[in-house]
Amino acid sequence: MGFPLPRLALPVLSALALLQGPALALEPLADFGDNPGALDAFLYRPDGLSAPAPLIVALHGCLMSAAGFDDETGLTALADDLGAVLLLPQQREANMERGCFRWHDDDDNQPGEGESASILQMIDQALASEGADPARVYVMGLSAGGAMSAVLLANYPHRLAGGAIIAGLPYGCNRPAGIFDFNWYTLHYNIFAQDGADASYACGITRFFSATDRDAEDWASYVHEVIDAEPEDWPLVSIWQGLGDETVDPANLQELTEQWTAVIGIDALPDATERFGRATRNLYRDDQGETRIESWSLEGFPHAVPVDTDGTPESCGFEAEYITDGGVCAVRRIAQFWGLAD
Repeated sequence: MGFPLPRLALPVLSALALLQGPALALEPLADFGDNPGALDAFLYRPDGLSAPAPLIVALHGCLMSAAGFDDETGLTALADDLGAVLLLPQQREANMERGCFRWHDDDDNQPGEGESASILQMIDQALASEGADPARVYVMGLSAGGAMSAVLLANYPHRLAGGAIIAGLPYGCNRPAGIFDFNWYTLHYNIFAQDGADASYACGITRFFSATDRDAEDWASYVHEVIDAEPEDWPLVSIWQGLGDETVDPANLQELTEQWTAVIGIDALPDATERFGRATRNLYRDDQGETRIESWSLEGFPHAVPVDTDGTPESCGFEAEYITDGGVCAVRRIAQFWGLAD
């Protein structure tokens, strides 16, 4: 599963099996700052890398690791093709037993605080040590990593050229729907509730609860309240959601779309729609006709990163826990949207 869950309301989860795949040269990134979020970090550097290279930050889901998120998703092959540096933050079990990034905690999801600050420190160190291009920094993630990607987009829009949220959540969803939202307050202040139980309730996780339906203006305000000034150009945002997801309520796809179209100031009605097998892609354009946001929905698809194991001309990744063949290669489609690939 991808998120912290209420202790008393949910069934016991089985442990994640070890992911199998070829050993890759992930290099620990050390001494990247005071690391207030107490995270680990790893780099993947393609052979023959030329500076200035794009930097792609990839955030794993719960019960996963950096090493379980690089080759399986097709990211390392993509980095090789693009000549891009991969930065893979990793959660520590001491922070969250299930290895989730703490996207739901105000101590970790505000600019300059906790895990949000640690990841920005990693980015700065990777830019300095690898000669990467500060104008081409991108972030993507699955599940809790997708929710943390939304955190970084909201916290540091001036620093990011694009982001991708895969089976993730809107920024700021972990808050009460109103002063009479007694369920949220009970979970938030109950010392016996599991860490993140309030977020599971408020954000539509595990489908025991529905995603909190809020107005687009409210969603946008959660982003605007944490930045000093709007960037000249907001990052490009790619949103992915399986409609068969039993961990994250698929309704979050619409909530995310409403949040980021409202943040950027464009219409939440798609300007174009495309079909790719079981996948539907909606495009949202600004007044100049530039596509600023895309959303992908996959019929019957579970809580996972879509890969294309028999793709043409080459396959993309391979199936593992929370990485499933969807007939479309998410990481390559995202890179194309960002303008990094043809």
